[in-house]
Amino acid sequence: MTPPTSTRAPLQAPEEWVLTTDDPLTDYHPTFTGNGYLAARVPAAGNGFAEAPVRTQFHVVGLYTENEGEWSRKAGLPAWSTLDVGDGSGTFNGAFAPGSPDAAEHLVGGDWAAVTSPVAALARGISGYRQSLDLRTGVISTSARWTSPAGRVTDVRYELLTDRSRPHVGAVTVTVTPRWDGRLEVTDALDGRAASRVQDTRAGAAERQIWLTTAAEGSGIPAALVSLLHGPSALPHAVLEGDGPTARTVAVEVVAGRSYTFTKYVGVATGHDTDDPLALARAAAAEAAAAGYDRLAGDNSRAWQAAWAGDIVVRGDARLQRQVRGAKFYLLTSAREGSPWSPSPAGLSSDGYNGHVFWDTETWIWPSLLAQHPAIAESVLDYRADRLDAARAYAASAGHRGARFPWESGLHGREDTPAWAPFGRYEQHVSSDVALAFWQFWLATGEERWLREKGWPVLRGIADFWASRAVAGEDGAYHINGVIPPDEYAQEPNDDSAYTNVAARASMRFAAEAAAVLGESADPRWTEVADGLVVLFDEDRGIHLEYTGYAGQLIKQADVVMLAYPWENLQSDAVTRADLEYYHPRTDEDGPSMTDSVHSIVCAQLGDAKAAFEYTRRSVEPFVRPPFDQFAEAREGGAFTFLTGHGGFLQEFLYGYSGLRWRADRLVLAPILPEQLEAVTLYGVRWRGRVFDIDIHPDGTTIRLHTGDPLPVDAAGRSHRVPTGGELTIPTRTPFP
Repeated sequence: MTPPTSTRAPLQAPEEWVLTTDDPLTDYHPTFTGNGYLAARVPAAGNGFAEAPVRTQFHVVGLYTENEGEWSRKAGLPAWSTLDVGDGSGTFNGAFAPGSPDAAEHLVGGDWAAVTSPVAALARGISGYRQSLDLRTGVISTSARWTSPAGRVTDVRYELLTDRSRPHVGAVTVTVTPRWDGRLEVTDALDGRAASRVQDTRAGAAERQIWLTTAAEGSGIPAALVSLLHGPSALPHAVLEGDGPTARTVAVEVVAGRSYTFTKYVGVATGHDTDDPLALARAAAAEAAAAGYDRLAGDNSRAWQAAWAGDIVVRGDARLQRQVRGAKFYLLTSAREGSPWSPSPAGLSSDGYNGHVFWDTETWIWPSLLAQHPAIAESVLDYRADRLDAARAYAASAGHRGARFPWESGLHGREDTPAWAPFGRYEQHVSSDVALAFWQFWLATGEERWLREKGWPVLRGIADFWASRAVAGEDGAYHINGVIPPDEYAQEPNDDSAYTNVAARASMRFAAEAAAVLGESADPRWTEVADGLVVLFDEDRGIHLEYTGYAGQLIKQADVVMLAYPWENLQSDAVTRADLEYYHPRTDEDGPSMTDSVHSIVCAQLGDAKAAFEYTRRSVEPFVRPPFDQFAEAREGGAFTFLTGHGGFLQEFLYGYSGLRWRADRLVLAPILPEQLEAVTLYGVRWRGRVFDIDIHPDGTTIRLHTGDPLPVDAAGRSHRVPTGGELTIPTRTPFP
């Protein structure tokens, strides 16, 4: 699949795209950048490794441990971004390191915790500090004036990028302008302090190059890092090899007022890519160095520009606009076309949740990729398709047919939930969540070859699992007993979870529909069990019961409310509203942000734009962390950066305010706009070969079709066709008071 045709002019208005801080100490949460294959958390110093306030990690897709008797974990690479500068009395990075000899004399009272403002930072040698993340390109820039322990003043500016056009390449450049004459030292390092769960590390150096190979514990998956340092003519001052950080320091005689630029080109590869990762990493670094930093930055910018053809523009709330763009950026850092790996809740930002894959991907992250980036969405689904045999074995191990996907999945697709947690045994709805994503991909793309080769085997396997997992009761109905629903406060196995049963029923129907499309035989038991599954409903209160025996207990997160979205269960608006009104006050206010995301989308569906926007605010403000608008999992603490939260938040705009729903023969739209916003525009939406925009205004919503056949749209009970190269305006629903 090709990227969407760009429907936009070059991205301008940098104030809308650049997130900036002048204070690296007060409520500072370091950002990260990635190209979907590799990523780097960048500390306040703009390069290198830092333990606090958030541990600086460097991840690459697929690098998992696999120790016998333990669950797999994500392994982390050494820090490849270190490019430190110094004058012999100290280093720039040292000024940011609490407890280091360089920093000790410059701390307020010797206490790092006391340094809480830029003014205080001046006392330790840093002034004029600024760090920025450019969402248009993923480039992180850091600049400051540094006064060394010897009193020498130097202006320093870093740029760090992970090249979206070259998956195996990262680069760091530093421009140094000394206000003194003498010897400048520049250190290129591969810092092992950042590495985690790796073994058999070897390192070496050659002219302008340092390299390192390592392997994930247990699995033995090899990884290689190569760094090539380019800059003004200089001779090596020292070369260090061994168990510590692999580093090369070069010394340059400098003149006051002149600027000197050094660039390190980094190649990264693993055993998933090639039998010789070191050779691939060397080739990637050499190619990048031959291209030069300007070309590298330009190629990276153009690749990001193509991705940003799928933009979401929010007018009337500048802060919300930045949060939306930030959320989309962070999703794109951790997935790319052609990479058959599924992002974990923290993506490539950290090893949060051990780097495992949960329902977070298919339910929260993935739908926000599908609408504007179906090629990336397809690659993410490859992770599950490639592990179908493991899912079949998992189902068979409990005496069931078909395919059961694990609650937590790592390298091979086996159950990777820690043994102490009951969710791996009982939170079985994840298989249905996978089925929904596979079916939505078919609806959105219409790729019949994909459906036959990848979608059908997965959908059939999940349907077979549920048909064998359900049991016939004495009441003549089918039941699914002994499960934990999405509400994880219900840690004891329960019977007939409404979410689990509705999702299982839909999964079996998806498989039957896929069989009809492909001319395959559908197991008649799928329809029999689906039609006979119990879905608990309290007629007196007009609500679905979460599970048998549910009596109003506190729940962790959205559960029954999700029957309306994303499952589109056939139920009246009155039931949807009653479910929301009943379960909202029983939902933990300190639960994850995705609850508010679902509540927002459901309120928009019901026509209550005021409540939808209130939930939008709730879904982002308590969770987003300054200064770079990254989600944390919880209001206090939790996984960081939390892509699950970003994905749920974006769905409010892609599927909530637009009312977008996928169908095989048309799109359904039900746009609505809260009074707090002037407009919401979805650029570069894709459906079955079409590329179009949805422009939502209070007085009407315009669909503009840029490429592809005429676009069939259902809205407000009427059918329409948008002509190729033309547009159509439909009513924007009037919010009720």
